[in-house]
Amino acid sequence: MAVNHADGQLILSVPLYPIVAGVGAAHAGAGWFTVLFIPIGLAIGLGICFVGRPVVYSIMGFGLSRSSKIHNRGIQTIAVLPFFILYMILPIAFACGGLVGVWAGSVWLVRHFL
Repeated sequence: MAVNHADGQLILSVPLYPIVAGVGAAHAGAGWFTVLFIPIGLAIGLGICFVGRPVVYSIMGFGLSRSSKIHNRGIQTIAVLPFFILYMILPIAFACGGLVGVWAGSVWLVRHFL
């Protein structure tokens, strides 16, 4: 089964969210409460994957729908290129932003509530 770039980047980042949440909580000194942050990190990772995928596809679909009306192949390629670059960058940006957010959020929660 083939997996495209957007799906692959977002799905492969999901197992990292519990790890990052646990490391962030342990870094902030949560002790045994670190175990509670792991399933929360997994849920957040699945949520980011569930939300990020349609956003990436909608941007690429917008570019493809506009370029299908252009008949010249060279201009069509130039018109789609910015959307293709966004398609390549956005899944990684969603994944990295989510990982940084989960780490910072777990550190903040531990320092302010535990």
